[in-house]
Amino acid sequence: FDNLTIEQASQTSDNTPKTVWQILNHLTIWQDYQLRLLRSEFVNQSINEIDTWTEGQSVLNQRLLDEKVNEFKRQIDSIKSEVNNFDKADVGHEIKIKIIQDLTLHLSFHLGEIISLRRTHRNYPWPSEMKEFLK
Repeated sequence: FDNLTIEQASQTSDNTPKTVWQILNHLTIWQDYQLRLLRSEFVNQSINEIDTWTEGQSVLNQRLLDEKVNEFKRQIDSIKSEVNNFDKADVGHEIKIKIIQDLTLHLSFHLGEIISLRRTHRNYPWPSEMKEFLK
C-alpha cells in the first residue's frame, strides 16, 4: 500500500468487480473485528461479511486513502503485538490461535487479489521486477 495513489486504488478490471480501495476497506473492518475477538472485547457477537463491503469503487481523495492505509498498518502492528503476548497458560489460547489462522488466511487471499489487480494495471512489479522495486 506504500505510495498508493487515488487512481491506483480506484481502478477497475473486467476480471473483478472490486477495487483496491474496496478491498482495503473490507480488510480494515474485518481486521478490527478479529482484533476485538483476540482482545476478548466481545464473545457472542458475529460479523456478516457482506456488511464489510460498504465503500464505493473510488476513493474521494488522497488524504482519505492515506488514512485508511495507516489504519491498516496500525491494525497489522496490533495483531503482531497480540501474537507476541500470547500465553500458552491462557484458557483462550487455542481460540486465539484459530482467530490468527483465520485472519492470516483471509488477509493472504485479499493481498493476493490486490497484487493481481495492481499487476493487471502495471502499477505493481512482476516477480522478475521485485529486486529492483525493493531497492
